[in-house]
Amino acid sequence: MTGSGTVNWLKELSKSENKSRNIKRGKGLQFSSIDGWTDDKLPKLLIVWNFEKESTEQFPSQSKEGKFTKPRDISATVVSYEAFLITNQSQSVVPWESEIEHKDLVKMHWTEEWIDKLDKETRALNEKYKGRPIIFQTSFKNGKYLRLQYQVKNYSKLPKAPKEVMDVLSPRLDELLGVQFRLHKDHSANNGPVGWYDNEMGRWENIHGKDSGVLHINYGDGHWVPHPHFTEGRQDFWSGFAIDYLVSLEVPQFIDGGGHQTGMDHQLDFSTVQSKLSADITTVVTNPPYQDHSRPKNNTFNLPRLMKVLKKRLRRCR
Repeated sequence: MTGSGTVNWLKELSKSENKSRNIKRGKGLQFSSIDGWTDDKLPKLLIVWNFEKESTEQFPSQSKEGKFTKPRDISATVVSYEAFLITNQSQSVVPWESEIEHKDLVKMHWTEEWIDKLDKETRALNEKYKGRPIIFQTSFKNGKYLRLQYQVKNYSKLPKAPKEVMDVLSPRLDELLGVQFRLHKDHSANNGPVGWYDNEMGRWENIHGKDSGVLHINYGDGHWVPHPHFTEGRQDFWSGFAIDYLVSLEVPQFIDGGGHQTGMDHQLDFSTVQSKLSADITTVVTNPPYQDHSRPKNNTFNLPRLMKVLKKRLRRCR
């Protein structure tokens, strides 16, 4: 079920999760804990953001001899997005049917015996529900504890988001296309580098420690706007957190979930949906979608950006 029929998804849909991917890689996605995909967490809107990324090299691990770090985000450009609806009725998820509950499993330390047991069980479940796109990963270690996580090998096979939902969300989401993310960091207190985060700064941080830095966003006019309230710059794949942050700032239907609920980045609120173009344009004029969120606030009127937004809106109504 993708939103057709009698279901009013503008009323029933209240959860959203973002996933981001590098367009130079395949269509597989790694999901987090299976707790985020249980029946009580559905229905859920899943938005896959396609980025053009620049990444660091893989550096020698400082804690695991002979191992290397993951390549860390240097910068990202939003190229496109795709939206999907996951419901109980769509039967998209392979369920966990073991005699041990997941909440008890994740409290247990992993052993080779448990790894072997989980490998057999999850492979059997993936085969039993063959055809469902969201399947178990065969990776079960979370530090010293056990874990179960999902993956999808081809996200394009997921059920598409309903038209009535995307008619509301697409106008604002489209405005984020072409947005660029970068981090500016200052390690001068530790006699380190200062400036835009790049491969050499990543090499320095690998030895001396990471800093979140300040997220800067280029909205398409060539100006890098600082966002000092973004605090996820220490993450290897911080650009995924950046799109979560930006969506909650710029799209009124997305309410920041605070990162405290597994499997949900935003709550959805369609109660303030505006259906007329005239009302939508008034909102753009009186509350430009792209603002400087640093302190103090920059009130410079961006006419080129406004005209670009208005042209997009008018094209949709032809």
